[in-house]
Amino acid sequence: MLEKCKEMKPFQKINHFPGMYQIARKNYLARNLNKMQKQFPADYKFFPKTWLLPHQLEDLKNYSAANPGVNFIVKPEALSQGKGIFITRKFDQIDPQEHLVVQKYLKAPYLIDEYKFDFRVYILVTNVHPLRIFMFKDGLARFATEKYKSKAFNNPFIHLTNYAINKDNANYKADQSADATTGHKRSLDSIFVRLAKD
Repeated sequence: MLEKCKEMKPFQKINHFPGMYQIARKNYLARNLNKMQKQFPADYKFFPKTWLLPHQLEDLKNYSAANPGVNFIVKPEALSQGKGIFITRKFDQIDPQEHLVVQKYLKAPYLIDEYKFDFRVYILVTNVHPLRIFMFKDGLARFATEKYKSKAFNNPFIHLTNYAINKDNANYKADQSADATTGHKRSLDSIFVRLAKD
């Protein structure tokens, strides 16, 4: 990518900064977060313990043996929309040959109305030196479509918030308004209002 950028004409534009995949793909993001955590442990304790397989297979095996009650969420490194994700506490259910991102699964996530949720925040980076970032004033909160239980690992509607998965659940409710305050896809602003009340 960098070589292509050097050959660009002054009137040409690209829609990605060179090397952006280093934070845009889950396996590279995990690798870089782990590196930063080693260098700045106090500043990089905001994400769960993470392994990249097959490279860190032995470390994961040892951790799993020493912590038999721990659940892991397993994600294929190059898939999206929740495809191939599963939760397990059994190390032998993880394929040692696959390229995976494995994380310690949080047993007690923060819930709203007993549902798991996540945030989608939209930003535009127009420059990296100096760093210039614009954040859209609102985003999305995506909700799972079944109430959270720490078990029932084979039910993705409980543990995953991906729209591509939850839209197929009979429980899925859409709120079509721009400032959606109900349903399984809500405005980020409505969630901040809700959190302020809690």
